[in-house]
Amino acid sequence: MPDIGNPAGFDVATVLTGSGLTLLVSAGIMRYGEQFQYTAAELYALGGGALVAIGVVFGIILVVSGYR
Repeated sequence: MPDIGNPAGFDVATVLTGSGLTLLVSAGIMRYGEQFQYTAAELYALGGGALVAIGVVFGIILVVSGYR
């Protein structure tokens, strides 16, 4: 029986959570971005870089611990 949570080769719950987190970061940048010394584009880049770094570190932890 196929895994209903993984119909297209990727975990749907993870994709939806990541998309929601990205939207929250974007909304925060739009709302509070002018309070920082960086431009909106720089804040988007920093937020995206942080999310990528967290994902890579979490992935490495999963591989090392044997879950992937």
